[in-house]
Amino acid sequence: MIFDKEGKDLKCPNCGCGAKLINSKEVYGTSYGLMWVCMNFPKCNYRVTCKKGTATPTGELADEDLRNLRKKIYDKIDSIYKGKRDHTPQLYEDLGIKFSMIPFKISNLDKNICMKVLEFLNRNY
Repeated sequence: MIFDKEGKDLKCPNCGCGAKLINSKEVYGTSYGLMWVCMNFPKCNYRVTCKKGTATPTGELADEDLRNLRKKIYDKIDSIYKGKRDHTPQLYEDLGIKFSMIPFKISNLDKNICMKVLEFLNRNY
């Protein structure tokens, strides 16, 4: 999905507002590129980074807890394959089948599915 610059297509799951495009420097103090934040930011801390050099979000807006859960999944997958990305496509395909999400995209997972994915990865790897 391509989002317009006003974020009309990107909704905050917390408060239902749209999103606005900002420079990540406003959040981190250093610029890492563009990011989308809830229109109520910083009161509502839901946000998502953009694909490098674009205004396209990498996934759905998320709060700190959800961002941390997603990071745990990325870290677990990295630990499984010791950073060898050439093995991860099969795991992503398997996870997509297991969790009925094809293509499987960590940045689109909600908290409930993140917990289930982590449980599955920890149990099986």
